[in-house]
Amino acid sequence: MAYRKLAGYFPIMPTCYLESGEVDIESMKRLTEFLIENGAQGMSPNGGDSESRHLTEEERMRSLDAVLETNAGRTPVLAGTTAHDLDESARLTRHAQEAGADAVFVMPGWNAWVSAEKAGSGDAADAAPHEAMLQAYEHITAGLDIPVMIHAVRGMDLAFMQAAIERIPTVQYIKEETTHGIRLREYIAELGDRVTIFGPGLHYPGELEWGAMGVMPSCCAPDVHARVFDLWQAGEHELSRREWIRMLPLVFWRWHTSSQEAGKLYLKELGVFSTSYVRPNFGQLKLDEADRQEMLAVLLDMAAATEK
Repeated sequence: MAYRKLAGYFPIMPTCYLESGEVDIESMKRLTEFLIENGAQGMSPNGGDSESRHLTEEERMRSLDAVLETNAGRTPVLAGTTAHDLDESARLTRHAQEAGADAVFVMPGWNAWVSAEKAGSGDAADAAPHEAMLQAYEHITAGLDIPVMIHAVRGMDLAFMQAAIERIPTVQYIKEETTHGIRLREYIAELGDRVTIFGPGLHYPGELEWGAMGVMPSCCAPDVHARVFDLWQAGEHELSRREWIRMLPLVFWRWHTSSQEAGKLYLKELGVFSTSYVRPNFGQLKLDEADRQEMLAVLLDMAAATEK
């Protein structure tokens, strides 16, 4: 069976909560519509910035179901299925396929981040060995038909990716965000004829210049994110970079305040989300009115730059 090729801006969708702390399904539906209306080429629920590690399996399934139902096939949906243990991850992966997701992106367990830190610190004895991670992926994706995106961690390298592509036929994508471009360029040069590489969108036009075919940043300014990709694909590279530069103050504001909550505050301001709560500290918000006013000032500056 042929699946839709993933390419473009696939934002990680934050999870909204009601005042009671329950997942706000209606807000997730509004977010889906908001992304489509603003030109997003796809969407990615249940990723790390969706606070998935703080959600129950059932909450994640309900959220994905709502996104898929609302999306109704208008854009590809790339579902995150990383979990606390491999069996849960396998169940989430199977559910994503049965629910109608176009592909899944997954790490070999949330604890892979611990191994990644140890690998990065040079403590190779404690780093997750390639074979263990390969077996984890084989377990998670057993019997899967839809494409798989490997969500890279720092313990992975070119040799690992080559082995994963050979052993797991459904691996068709890699999301690389463990370096600021070096490994991304290596994967594109060595594997680009076999799989499609996505970047994090931190150096958005640069990542496209290097050969990435997609990015997975936040839901802030989705119209601009989508336009950067469209312009680049149309060969309008200078205009694409100009759009990116216009958006940078908002990108910086989100990253240098409290990134998950900041993204939700943006969506709440636009009437997409009902609250800006984050887990696991419901109600203990870090951002205040001064942060909101700075966001509004940034948005006004972006609008003014558009009019020039």
